[in-house]
Amino acid sequence: MFTIMYPERIIFGRGSLNRLPEQASRFGRKILLVTGRKAMRKAGVLDKTMQQLSSSGLNTVLFDDVEHDPSLQTVNRGIEKARKEKVSMVISVGGGSAIDAGKAIACLAPKEGNVEEYHEGKEIKEPGLPFIAVPTTAGTGAEITNNAVLTNTTKKIKKSIRSPHMIAKVALIDPELTIFCPPSLTAHAGMDALTQAIESFITKNPNPVSDTLALRAIEILFFNLPLAVKNGQDIEVREKVALGSLLSAMAFSNSGLGAVHGLAHPLGAHYDIPHGLACAVLLPWVMELNLEVRKEKIEKIAEKIKVKNAKNVPQAIRELLDKVGIPPTLKEWKIKEKDIPTLIQESRESGSMKKNPRYLTDEELQQILKKLI
Repeated sequence: MFTIMYPERIIFGRGSLNRLPEQASRFGRKILLVTGRKAMRKAGVLDKTMQQLSSSGLNTVLFDDVEHDPSLQTVNRGIEKARKEKVSMVISVGGGSAIDAGKAIACLAPKEGNVEEYHEGKEIKEPGLPFIAVPTTAGTGAEITNNAVLTNTTKKIKKSIRSPHMIAKVALIDPELTIFCPPSLTAHAGMDALTQAIESFITKNPNPVSDTLALRAIEILFFNLPLAVKNGQDIEVREKVALGSLLSAMAFSNSGLGAVHGLAHPLGAHYDIPHGLACAVLLPWVMELNLEVRKEKIEKIAEKIKVKNAKNVPQAIRELLDKVGIPPTLKEWKIKEKDIPTLIQESRESGSMKKNPRYLTDEELQQILKKLI
């Protein structure tokens, strides 16, 4: 038995941003527009979006305070603004951080209390405000998922708030918006998407739908991500990478992930390592440990990415990292060896770690981390 949950509408294609006003008008007239601090304004996307909404008679309140790996404090400020302005819906335009923050703000604004209670495990029992996600990167999949990854900066804990009520009403994916991504962000986001597809395919709880989507996503991303990093203005390649990211998100959001994501979250919380970068560097090492229990499935991956057999897949991933300009280690982040036990302990609390296809011992996880630092 398995359950599939997606946004009410998924709109994909070049120029689909132009459909935002018609979709937003279905849910009310006053919008909290959530985005990051600089990138969308600099690219001109923010002004274009606000002009489109305004021209359609929609009143927009801007919350452009979301940082990389959104904090609980930031989300609380967004919740307060949504309540004060009495908005009828929330739209996020930006990367995974902006979307996760907007998702949490939309879900929690009509409820009592603050985000800390829910980050610590309080159940979300009722729907929040309608939410629309407009991603501007191809990678995180946040526009599809039923969770928001948030960071408690005081306790250095990065984890998800999760509920079916957090699923967007509309996910609007316009590949033209990803043209503004610089090569490094394109590489990090794309490797996050590829990691999600691979982990979804070999996780403990796959299903026929997630398997089909994940395998296609792996094929698309493996061959097109290097092209997008090399020439970000190639809209046809950008469209393919955006599609691969979408399929990856549709897969993992209904199957789960694995140890790569289990380790990546504490690394991000303690050392502020970009999530996609951490996933990329961890992926080949974790795949080597999972080979023995998922050989048949990794053989299918090998076939899709045109390498000889399953044993060659981790090396093919390493070669891909080189092509997209991602170093093989995390040495520049100066991870302290004394922190490794804490990182491992916190990874154990992750739902992703629990869905890895085999149990990884503390010694195995320690060996991976030592190789990276």
